[in-house]
Amino acid sequence: MPAYTQTPYRDDEKAQYRPLVQEELAFSAPPPRRARRCRPLTTFFLAILLAGAVFVTVSGAFSSVKDEAPSFLRSTLGSLVGKAFSGSHSHPVVHRKMNTRVSTAHSCPADKDFSCHLPTLLPDDPVDTCCVNAPGGQLLLAQFWDFAPAVGPVDKWTLHGLWPDNCDGSFDQFCDPSRVVNSVETIFTAAGASELLTSMRDSWKAYQGADDRLWTHEWNKHGTCISTLAPQCYGEEDNTTATPMIEYFSRAVDLHSTLDTYSALADAGIIPGWDVKLNKTDILAAIGNSISDNHNVTLGCTKSGVLSEVWYHFNVRGRAQDGEYVFADPDGTKDSCPDTGIKYLPKIVRPPHPVRPHPTPNPDSKPFEGKGYVIVNDGTEGCVISGGQWYASGTCATFHGTPSVLGGVELSSSRGPCAVSEQGRFVCSYDIVNATSFAVGANNELVYDGESSWSAIQPAKGWLKEGLWAGHGSTGLDLPVEVELHWRGLL
Repeated sequence: MPAYTQTPYRDDEKAQYRPLVQEELAFSAPPPRRARRCRPLTTFFLAILLAGAVFVTVSGAFSSVKDEAPSFLRSTLGSLVGKAFSGSHSHPVVHRKMNTRVSTAHSCPADKDFSCHLPTLLPDDPVDTCCVNAPGGQLLLAQFWDFAPAVGPVDKWTLHGLWPDNCDGSFDQFCDPSRVVNSVETIFTAAGASELLTSMRDSWKAYQGADDRLWTHEWNKHGTCISTLAPQCYGEEDNTTATPMIEYFSRAVDLHSTLDTYSALADAGIIPGWDVKLNKTDILAAIGNSISDNHNVTLGCTKSGVLSEVWYHFNVRGRAQDGEYVFADPDGTKDSCPDTGIKYLPKIVRPPHPVRPHPTPNPDSKPFEGKGYVIVNDGTEGCVISGGQWYASGTCATFHGTPSVLGGVELSSSRGPCAVSEQGRFVCSYDIVNATSFAVGANNELVYDGESSWSAIQPAKGWLKEGLWAGHGSTGLDLPVEVELHWRGLL
């Protein structure tokens, strides 16, 4: 795949997953990058390393070397190599681990390679790309601050993605069309990764509730470009579709859980506010001192200078899924925030509006005939809107019910006729040719194929819309929430 120069928000992700209120997420020209000062200890250690390499070369010490560097150098000076090349002392990130099994089908050496710092002493030595992400190697953990409307808790940044870069600021994308998937959620449900899905629903949030769409995009665009997750790195006992994906998302969620950006800023006295105006150096210092081991992060601001994204940069010793993540400086200039006057706005949480009953209900109407609302249970938990989703805020959609020639009733909304899809989901659309014939149960509930219950992944709340499936559907999804659909007739 061709390498692309890194652009803020990864082009199409800006449009699909970061639409802030009346603001185009464009970036201003970044300031010039400051030169890095040489540290005396780093220079000293590098001099020792180079002297040792010259000595071994002269004495013919690596006439049959298979590793990346002479074994005595790797065993005695290995820790110094990472520090010398990283430009600063760095410490690995400590992870909160979920019960996720990592495949051991591919054997990697105990002395792991360090991404973006592969030795050049032996250029002919092949690099095992199942054991280190190569030819690239820097990994970016991107976080969102969605403030209008709010996404996620008001005191937490949410996860955007884990992206591989080529160490020079460029990156590949959509690297393996054969591994493109349609739904991460469906694959994880079938694989029994319920704990991981729960964690992702808490922290990996998309605008307007399209979480699965965001997850699927992140895997297809970025996950397929991490070399240590390639199919050849797994064995016959592994599910080469689900296992690499589970390892990728598990590591991203674990890593995100250690990077509490909100607390790091709050501890430095930086909290969201309508009149807050910040200097970039203060933000970088707060995050550097508390989280990133004094390495810079990349800050993303909207066109009007509102802080909205942070990227943490890492080099990885070993595999992306279970290696040691070490903080690093950005692989090129990507920062988009102004030097001064940066705004850090509070998340705008709109309280849900109660579902308003129609001012002229018709208590004499027959269930699901004429004009009315399709309500969830007794109506206090929301209703069905025109596309067929369960919604708990705003105004209910008006449906029209007519007797079906097949017996029962047919429903339609402003979107068109209503039907149950092949996957068992309730939908309304003008693309539907034949409306479904529904029955009415003994308690005046909507019945399909003998099933009076409808299922959802989670209850609708706030501005979140939820799909509804007849019974338990046929999608393989985990649908733990069961409701009934009733009719509220209108004049």
